[in-house]
Amino acid sequence: MRGKKRMAVLVGCNYPNTRNELHGCINDVLTMKEVLVKRFGFDLSHVQLLTDAPGSVVLPTGANIKKALGHMIDQAEAGDVLFFHYSGHGTRIPSAKPGHPFRQDEAIVPCDFNLITDLDFRQLVNRLPKGASLTILSDSCHSGGLIDREKEQIGPDAATTNNNPKSSFS
Repeated sequence: MRGKKRMAVLVGCNYPNTRNELHGCINDVLTMKEVLVKRFGFDLSHVQLLTDAPGSVVLPTGANIKKALGHMIDQAEAGDVLFFHYSGHGTRIPSAKPGHPFRQDEAIVPCDFNLITDLDFRQLVNRLPKGASLTILSDSCHSGGLIDREKEQIGPDAATTNNNPKSSFS
């Protein structure tokens, strides 16, 4: 069936045994996996989970997260629904973009601390096939600018013309 896939990459970083340790990020993505499958009809085989739980086969390193997102986008076709959920630390770094109004870029912090910046997300979003949708949910500090000034962004910078928004999962 062309153009009807629902795919997700879910990342939870608790950073165990580090001074940056969090509690609950892995639980967040496990719960999200259940919601996507049971409530929104995602096929479990199209949901990739990356956590830093003891014994995890694929850790949520910067390279592994980018690889998983790239693979999901490469498989997408018009009409497909893609979802990325990240739960972990976020940060800001000095901006590499000339003229950036805030002089800082937002980033998520994978378990190996190889940051994934808003510029990295922009490159991924730009590869999305026309007619496919990608929802990014980041439960992290400084996540509001991961995709700067997108017309689809929810929040104070959103450019909305429709008073009746629909769920991305409909």
